[in-house]
Amino acid sequence: MRISLVIAFLSCGFVAACSPSAPPQAAAPALPPPKPFLDGVVIGDAGRSLTDQDRQTAGEAQYAAIETGQRKSWRGKGGTYGFIEPGAESSSCRDYSHTIYVDGRPKTGKGSACREQNGNWKYRS
Repeated sequence: MRISLVIAFLSCGFVAACSPSAPPQAAAPALPPPKPFLDGVVIGDAGRSLTDQDRQTAGEAQYAAIETGQRKSWRGKGGTYGFIEPGAESSSCRDYSHTIYVDGRPKTGKGSACREQNGNWKYRS
């Protein structure tokens, strides 16, 4: 009997069925998109007719254009698309225009963003 208990004990170290299973881990909740992406022109009149996914895509391009100072284009899944034309950075701020095409019709919004001390851009318009 002792031998069978020892064998059972030793074999449990190699067989997953002998160990208690941990409860399944719940998936981490999705974090909200970073605020700088969903601000500025993207949430104004020009961006109102975008889907949430297209708004996120447009917002990421808008933020990248402001960050780099280079024109950025984007294309959404619903047939929408657009581009951002950033101006020169002056006194830690940058003006920009964002043209969004919905059903082939352009809507252009203008805005500005200023760099905060932590390095992030904050929209002023």
